[in-house]
Amino acid sequence: MLKSGSVLQTEADFDNAMWIGLPVSVWQAGEILDYGGPIEQHTTDAVRINGAYYLKAVCEFRVR
Repeated sequence: MLKSGSVLQTEADFDNAMWIGLPVSVWQAGEILDYGGPIEQHTTDAVRINGAYYLKAVCEFRVR
């Protein structure tokens, strides 16, 4: 179950967050990059939030 503060790690986590419409923030190196919003789309490499793409390899995605 995804709750506030949860880090999205698996493809299933990203799918669930996207379909439920959970707001997600984007972090890199322990600092927030974007307060984000719902996930619009994701692939194995990237996540699109508010029209911007973030790489899964370098970013951390947390449920707000």
